[in-house]
Amino acid sequence: MQQKKQQAIIDEIAKSAKNSESSQDIYTLIYILSEKDRQIQKLKKENNFFLKKWDKHNILENQKDKTKDKIIEQQSRLAAMGEMIDAVAHQWKQPLNAISMLLDMLKTDFKEGTVDADYIDDLESTAQLQIDHMVTTLSEFRNFLRPSTKNESFFIHSTLANVLVLMKDELIAQNVHINANFDHEVKIFGNKNEFKHLFLNLFNNSIDAFNEHDIRHRTISVRIYDENKKIYIEVEDNAGGIPANVIANVFKPNVTTKQEGKGTGIGLYMSEQIVHKNNGTINVHNSDKGAFFTIILPFPTQ
Repeated sequence: MQQKKQQAIIDEIAKSAKNSESSQDIYTLIYILSEKDRQIQKLKKENNFFLKKWDKHNILENQKDKTKDKIIEQQSRLAAMGEMIDAVAHQWKQPLNAISMLLDMLKTDFKEGTVDADYIDDLESTAQLQIDHMVTTLSEFRNFLRPSTKNESFFIHSTLANVLVLMKDELIAQNVHINANFDHEVKIFGNKNEFKHLFLNLFNNSIDAFNEHDIRHRTISVRIYDENKKIYIEVEDNAGGIPANVIANVFKPNVTTKQEGKGTGIGLYMSEQIVHKNNGTINVHNSDKGAFFTIILPFPTQ
């Protein structure tokens, strides 16, 4: 169902872009994105084939098995890539429609003789804003997909901002407000893309909980600060919390509170692996609003 939804969006955008003579470059990018999606769906099928060959007991008991971890990591990344393709497709739909409307207006106004130099300058400026938005989204998407094992020092709030660029339209469509709070810029040492994946997992979990519990006023609060040579990242939503019979096991693989077919049970497991890889800890409890995740990282020495 999700694959059909993504393909329908991509086909609709591609059709819109193809019909505009001045949008050939955009159509080419849409085609590339569509091909990427097909490749990902193929990899998903191959990945599911290998997963079925694993005995569930071995997956749960042999946590340190490198092959198992690689398969779970691949599955998690593929799921995130699919979500990002959906987000990019949504974010491109609006600017493409806007550019198409501008071209239609230009043709009509030219026939009526109302086109002059100022008109062209305004139209160019408006169209460029839409194109810049698309380029920014595509750039963030490519950075997210780019495999990287490099650890570096970076400001965590900038990484959060990158994720919000990718999820902008999805958050608007889901009526989710992100309340980010940090007293000053906090630098950490690690893999930037992995921390993007971490934020993406937490935000998507909250969105699913909002929809499952039919929450109207939706807020995700993010607080980042350092204290006593430790870095704290706190993420809290107001979606009602995690069921008591599940919360103790949410970081284990194949554990999900979502309806069948809607959750893989690996998002929070991979989030924990990312944090542990960076010598940190992650825990969750239910506040009076909803799920409250706390990530504690060592102060960077680099």
